Amino acid sequence: MVSAAQARDAFADVARAIEERQAELDRLDAVTGDGDHGATMVMGLRAVTAALPEDEDSVAELLRIAAGRFASVGGTTGPLWGTALLRAAQSLGGAGATDLPAMASAVAAAAQGIADRGRCVEGDKTLLDVMGPASRALSAAAASGADPAEAVRQACDAARAGLAATRDLEPKHGRARLARDRSRGHEDAGAASAVIVWETAAVYVR
Repeated sequence: MVSAAQARDAFADVARAIEERQAELDRLDAVTGDGDHGATMVMGLRAVTAALPEDEDSVAELLRIAAGRFASVGGTTGPLWGTALLRAAQSLGGAGATDLPAMASAVAAAAQGIADRGRCVEGDKTLLDVMGPASRALSAAAASGADPAEAVRQACDAARAGLAATRDLEPKHGRARLARDRSRGHEDAGAASAVIVWETAAVYVR
């Protein structure tokens, strides 16, 4: 089970992890974009951690608050993660804490939210190339009766494999699609930050 307190701690840890690797994410983004993906993620996560109330005991409500704050940073990243978090919150309903099956359903809803908001599919070289495989791995592990530690291990493995696969993909959206040749051989910045999110938050599921 993941409680609201653990969810708050997870957001704080993800914020620190992204901040530590901001320069790396910005360098990846600079290959085909503005070079500010890391900075945007840091801005969004700082807004989220500053807004999460200490007295809220519903994981779903914390995700709703996080969704609004993340969406406010604008650009491409803000709305995508904002939609993902909102869909996850809607999936959980009023749950105060989440078990593995509920979490798998919430992550699946988040991935679908990214696909809907970004009008993207896997293979378009976006964060969906991490979120999709990781979500399916988590759902499959939960359905098989795997314990949480094994389930998130499989999900993180799928996330890392998805990230590695983006090196050979051509971007289909945004400014990046105009620099397809330069993109070859480089990981997608949004996918890279999604892996950091998975690996950092996974500790709380284990």
